[in-house]
Amino acid sequence: MKRNLKLLKEILFIVILSLFAQRIDAQITVDECIALARENYPLYKEHELTDKSEKYDLKNNQLKWVPQLSLNGKASYQSEVVEMPFTIPGYEFDISHFQYGATADLDQMIWDGGATKNNRQMVQANADVNRRQLDVTLYSLNERVENLFFGILLLDRQIAQNDVLMESLLRKRKEAEACVESGIAYKSDVDIVDVNILNCRQQEVELLNNRKAYLKMLEKLTGRDLTDKKLIEPDVNILEQDMEIRRPELLLYDAQLSQNKLKTSELKTRISPKFNLSLQGGVGRPGLNMLKDDVQSYYLAGIKMQWNIGSLYSLKNDRQKVELQKKNIEYEKETFILNTSLDITEQLSVIDKIKKMLQMDDDIILMRERIRIAGEEQYANGVIKMIDLMTMIDDDHNAKLNKSVHELQLIMAVRKLENIKGK
Repeated sequence: MKRNLKLLKEILFIVILSLFAQRIDAQITVDECIALARENYPLYKEHELTDKSEKYDLKNNQLKWVPQLSLNGKASYQSEVVEMPFTIPGYEFDISHFQYGATADLDQMIWDGGATKNNRQMVQANADVNRRQLDVTLYSLNERVENLFFGILLLDRQIAQNDVLMESLLRKRKEAEACVESGIAYKSDVDIVDVNILNCRQQEVELLNNRKAYLKMLEKLTGRDLTDKKLIEPDVNILEQDMEIRRPELLLYDAQLSQNKLKTSELKTRISPKFNLSLQGGVGRPGLNMLKDDVQSYYLAGIKMQWNIGSLYSLKNDRQKVELQKKNIEYEKETFILNTSLDITEQLSVIDKIKKMLQMDDDIILMRERIRIAGEEQYANGVIKMIDLMTMIDDDHNAKLNKSVHELQLIMAVRKLENIKGK
């Protein structure tokens, strides 16, 4: 008996966990939608391509320190060859006009003036710039997803409030019918209520269609079926907001400045001499001894230096050009910070306005309810007409709807502020 009871408890516990997991799975937040939209966005896959491209470029750059082997061969017929201007008894110099040879050259870099190191850093800097540029592009998805997400939440609130209005109108229709039957109201009173009911149903159709369209667009962005998902309103900190700007554009500007700094280092490598250790082995007719008309093998070993002094001519202009590029990036960064600061100030003003409107919403709702209740009593006593009562009911409905909209607008405004300054 105890064993059966224990087994029953375990089964019940599993069922509860399963139901809880299903409930969580049926919900989705705006941040989850943003993450899904980033992963689903075609441009997001460029992150992986950038990583692979950087990896290949770094490997190719490192191969410059691997000994370079080259094979060469030639065969030719020469119209003239080396001839001695005199004769030596017992020696005969008869070099063939047909000559051939093959060589193998091995070059090992000893010093490249820091070019390989600079190229490696430049590859990493270029990849970092590409990533930061991609992050900036993907960051714009945040606002698009949030506009759709909060648009659906706003429509849900309007739909819910419209349902409340419909219930109120249906009750008023029954009351109006009862008044008509008792002879204290006109049949037109029922018609007036019916018109408002039809308007309410039209509003419901429009709201539902708009919600369906918004949901389809959000599904396109996220790549997920959200039909059975419940959208959860985010918790936002309205009182405390850190105003530090953390936008991905700032990281892009920093990456571009690092890239620019490496260009200055690259100019130094251009004017630096380069040293290679070289080894050549070959076989040919003739060999190194031109006077010996036989097939000979030979080798050459030594150190080669290459110094492109011509780069000095344009060095000053190149440095000034790089400096101009640096200043241009810095000016763009300063302009972006200024514009973002202005946007933050404007958005703070919007938040403050909505908060003040919310403070008055409760008073407006309370007064509209009192007016509606008084109107219902006045209509019952024949003091006002049904059309006047419908106006009071609409005003009461709009007051409650406005508060609901303002609450969500405040959340949207705070989220927009977070997007403006960066997270």
